[in-house]
Amino acid sequence: MRLAFFLLLLVNAALFVWGQGYWDGREAGREPERMRRQIEADRLRILTETDAAPAAAEPVCKRIQWLSAGEADAVQALVAALPGWEAGRSPRPEAPTYWVVIAELGSRALAEKKKGELRQLGVNEGEIVENAEFGPFAVSLGVFRGQQTAEEYLQAVGKKGVRSARLLKRDTPPEKFALDLRAGTAEMSVRLAELMAPLAQAELVECPGR
Repeated sequence: MRLAFFLLLLVNAALFVWGQGYWDGREAGREPERMRRQIEADRLRILTETDAAPAAAEPVCKRIQWLSAGEADAVQALVAALPGWEAGRSPRPEAPTYWVVIAELGSRALAEKKKGELRQLGVNEGEIVENAEFGPFAVSLGVFRGQQTAEEYLQAVGKKGVRSARLLKRDTPPEKFALDLRAGTAEMSVRLAELMAPLAQAELVECPGR
C-alpha cells in the first residue's frame, strides 16, 4: 500500500515537470521568456523632438534686379499672396546705359519705312520710339548696360548692311529696384519662372552672401 502511494506521488511529480516544459523544450513559451522578448531593452530607442518631426527646410533666396518701380510693385503684390514667401525691396542705382538707335526721323512714316528696311536686312529688333531724345521719332535696336556689348552689336548689324544706326550714351536712366525673394526650395522652383516671365529686362541672380 505504501509502495503504491509513493509510485502515485512519483507519477504526479513527473507529470508536473513535463507540464512545465523542462523535458520537451517548451521553455520558450513560458511567461518569463515572453516578457523577456517583449522588453528587449537593447532595441529600445528614445525619440527626441527632432526625430519625431522633420526639421523645416531652409528657405532659399533669389534676387530679381533691374526692375522698374511698377514691375517691383507687381511682383511684391503676387508674392504677398503666396504662403511662406518673403520679398525684400531695395533701390538699385543703375550705371549708364548705351542705346543703339536710328535717330532723327522726322515722322512715323519714315520710322515705319526704316523698320521695314531693317526686316529686309534680317534685323528684327527695331522698335519705333516717339518723342525720342534725338528727333521726334527713332527706331531703337537695343539698350545695353555695357559699352563693349553695345559696340559689338552695332558692328554686327553693320555687317548686315545697317549704316544709319548710332551708339548713344544715356547717363540718367530711370531708377531701378531689386527684390530678394525667400521661399522653400520646392515652392521657389515652381513659382520663380512664372514670376520672371513678364520681366523682359530683369536679371535673376543669387542673393548676396549666398
